[in-house]
Amino acid sequence: MKKIVLLSIASILISTSFVSAGGVATGVKIGTLGLGADVTIGLHERLNLRLNGNYLSYDYDDEIDDIEYTLDLDFKSGMALADWHPFANGFRITGGAIFNENGITMDATPTKNKEIGGRAYTPAQIGTLHGEIEFDNVSPYAGIGFGHAVGENQRLSFIFDLGVIFQSYEFDLSSDGLAAQLPQFQADLAEEEKDVQDTLDDFKIYPVIAFGIALKF
Repeated sequence: MKKIVLLSIASILISTSFVSAGGVATGVKIGTLGLGADVTIGLHERLNLRLNGNYLSYDYDDEIDDIEYTLDLDFKSGMALADWHPFANGFRITGGAIFNENGITMDATPTKNKEIGGRAYTPAQIGTLHGEIEFDNVSPYAGIGFGHAVGENQRLSFIFDLGVIFQSYEFDLSSDGLAAQLPQFQADLAEEEKDVQDTLDDFKIYPVIAFGIALKF
């Protein structure tokens, strides 16, 4: 995916000599997708094409269904966006797609008896619970924002994005405890997987908030 995004950016930059309106700008930003970089191509007074890449990695602890998990987020994404400035000023409406290698892993090692699928098990029977979330490679994005990176009579501009990514994912929960191979435990673990997934469904609509600056060439 990284190669595809880099090649897309390179091809568009090469073709900018054929773009008569707007010019080209690059920007950096930070937000809920992590650290990011933009390339904006002016196609028309009110329409720009924007490509960006983002990276975010961090860990945090969260209690899900009465079990304490450590979640490791590893977000690597690229976006292809169209920015429409309906009033020919800084306000814009944005639509496009995100191409991602986003993933989340989650681990829990209980130290006391816990219910798995509604049935109590000891720490030895449970062992370590390991979950993996894999998102779709392509998801739609919609949002609004402020800042016209290739606007007239400006070299440096501040940019702001506010939007959402509509994404689906697959979730898998496994265990390495003494009971891991027992049919009853496997059935209970499948039920636990559904309960955890209901909590994780917040990730289906992921908010995007980002601030940054852009420099026009």
